[in-house]
Amino acid sequence: MTPAEADDLAEARLSRQAILRRERPPLLVAVLDEGVLRRTLDGDRAMMREQCERLAEQAALPNVSLFVVPADVGMYPGLGGPFTVAEMPDGARVAHVDSQAQAQLIDKAADVATLDRRWERIRDGALSRAQSRNLLREAAASWT
Repeated sequence: MTPAEADDLAEARLSRQAILRRERPPLLVAVLDEGVLRRTLDGDRAMMREQCERLAEQAALPNVSLFVVPADVGMYPGLGGPFTVAEMPDGARVAHVDSQAQAQLIDKAADVATLDRRWERIRDGALSRAQSRNLLREAAASWT
């Protein structure tokens, strides 16, 4: 990927975040592993500080609940890879499961229910919303 392509992807991602600030924003609940707050890309401390600050800013929005699973939790189901469960306007629930090879859309109720159970186990290991925001701010400060 060229630097210009990477910049385009980053800009597209940032523009999608505007949905969180529209008049009727969706509810976003997300869980992050603390490790993603502690690893750099090529030692770029300024970028990591900016990313952690941005996460803390977004986590303060009333429609955003961001939780962090602290490193001392050890192994937990979230380390198996990212997934998203969404409720559609018609009430149907679908999931998006990502991997390095390919992403999958899942709409089979039993499979979505399995991911719901996994989500609850992941969420159980996470810090509270307030503790998570504090950790995000602490992580940002650690990169200065």
